[in-house]
Amino acid sequence: MSKVKHFRDHERVWNGAAPATRVSFFSVEMMLGAAVAGIAVLLFLTFTTWDQMRQLQNSLDGRLPQIENRLAQLSTKVDQVASRAPAAANQGPDPNRIYTIKTAGMPVRGPAAAPVTIAEFSDFQ
Repeated sequence: MSKVKHFRDHERVWNGAAPATRVSFFSVEMMLGAAVAGIAVLLFLTFTTWDQMRQLQNSLDGRLPQIENRLAQLSTKVDQVASRAPAAANQGPDPNRIYTIKTAGMPVRGPAAAPVTIAEFSDFQ
């Protein structure tokens, strides 16, 4: 509100006249109609959301027994695998045995008459 209009309103009140009333673009009937329309839209959206949730719940209720059945099958298979005899440990060289390896003609590092020989094997593919 401008300062001039504000001053005029106060001047009317000081002189005993009623302040100027503002003219609204919206009538009371239009405001009431807008409120009713807003409530109607809100009710429509609430109903559609409720209907979608009901459909989703029915879909889940239909699939839940299938999921429980599959879980029971997997649980049975896990129990069967666990009840089998454990597999033999990795079979490889015995770490407590001393093996004789031919090193003649192989690349070596260090003296040939060393008390300990470490042989390394690797497979490059």
